Amino acid sequence: MPRRKHLLTLSAALLVGALLMPSANAANITIDVRTPEEFQIGHPDGAINIPHNQIASKIASQGVSKSDTIKLYSRGGARADQAKAALEAAGYTNVSVQQ
Repeated sequence: MPRRKHLLTLSAALLVGALLMPSANAANITIDVRTPEEFQIGHPDGAINIPHNQIASKIASQGVSKSDTIKLYSRGGARADQAKAALEAAGYTNVSVQQ
């Protein structure tokens, strides 16, 4: 009996989703962009502290790659929004503001 060859049909939407999915090697990083003093009082679990006005110059020295998933935190969100804009201008593509 002849062997059957199986073809996999992949929809365009599924292919695009798979291509846009973050790499399994990419890290998930939470950055608290408030001042060091505010960070010391309390911060999200596992967060690192890089003040919003220093983020563009210091993020690479923290070992964060442009493919990592970055969640930014600040008390009211304004500083996180500023940091997000700076990171996107520097080529970071997976940046969000944590509420």
